[in-house]
Amino acid sequence: MYEHEFIGKIVEEVLKKITLGITLHVGDYLVGLKPKIQRVISLLNVGSDDTVHMVGIYGIGGIGKTTLALEVYNSIVHQFQCSCFLKVRENYNKNGLVLQKMLLSKIVEKNIDINSVEEGISILQKMLSKKKVLLLLDDVDNEKQLQAIAGKPNWFGLGSRVIITTRDQRLLTLHGVEAEHKYELKEFNEKDAFELVKRNAFKNEKKTDKVNTDYVHVLKRAVAYASGLPLALEVIGSHFSNRTVEECECALDQCERVPDKRIQMTLQLSFDALEEEEKSVFLDIACCFKGWSLRRVEQILHAHHSYSIKKHIIVLVEKSLIKINEYGYVTLHDLIEDMGKDIVRQESPNPGERSRLWASKDIYQVLKDNKVSYNDMDGLVFHL
Repeated sequence: MYEHEFIGKIVEEVLKKITLGITLHVGDYLVGLKPKIQRVISLLNVGSDDTVHMVGIYGIGGIGKTTLALEVYNSIVHQFQCSCFLKVRENYNKNGLVLQKMLLSKIVEKNIDINSVEEGISILQKMLSKKKVLLLLDDVDNEKQLQAIAGKPNWFGLGSRVIITTRDQRLLTLHGVEAEHKYELKEFNEKDAFELVKRNAFKNEKKTDKVNTDYVHVLKRAVAYASGLPLALEVIGSHFSNRTVEECECALDQCERVPDKRIQMTLQLSFDALEEEEKSVFLDIACCFKGWSLRRVEQILHAHHSYSIKKHIIVLVEKSLIKINEYGYVTLHDLIEDMGKDIVRQESPNPGERSRLWASKDIYQVLKDNKVSYNDMDGLVFHL
């Protein structure tokens, strides 16, 4: 070949070598991640090059799935021939071509024309089957997304690893991710929660190991309010930054009265993805039945949803919106409960025109004034 073509080939190969293993920015204030990172890496079994593993990280919105996955990615990326991080939900369209093109452009470093998802699948298999790939698919909410970009392990070369984060553990099961390769990310303990909110509150300070005793009480209030949710701890901590104790108290009072928009929007993504009947069951549970036995909840809601109530509750569990504890009681995260109640509050400024009532003062006032709009109300629940 001509000399300029030969030099171009050399440059191309060198660029591939020096970009191998580039790490991604995660965040400035990381707390309590080390044991979780080690656990996920052990599930990936990175040292084994005779197979391909898919590992799923699941949990509620704002729990830190992306942060954990990125830290794991950065820890092992140097061991792979090529790598790619895809934010799936925000880049997905109905035919999946966008994700396929993004993946191919990252892996083979050139734009490839694809006319259909089926053609894209064939090209992906051809291009990736001989490569040891590290693929991070973040925020997956639809099985078709996985089918379009990581359909089967044999799409990738031996030693490849695929990390999937999702709110819906059922997607992992449907995609063939085995139970031993799933990791449920749970809320922070009190110690880590306090550390995270403290770091975000005093991020402009040179030292955050010692906190003025005047601030300790309000930080503990913030920890109690967030109930271990990292997103809430970060948001509330940022509200506290460069503020007096009194201003911090006011900011927290505001969050307790009206949920912060960033937290609300993140949590509500899971609600918005539900079918209409599933939304109705979730709002019933969030507004009125938290802490009730599953058997009793099913009995009450059976009258409206018949035997499909069991299916709806399974869906809510799979999408990390509710949990059934070891004693058979229905539970949900405090902020998810607040999210559900806020959705109902937004139906109308007048409690009598809302679909559900749960606060004793609202129930009393509506009945006293005889202002119940029965045509719009799904149920009047006396939760005393």
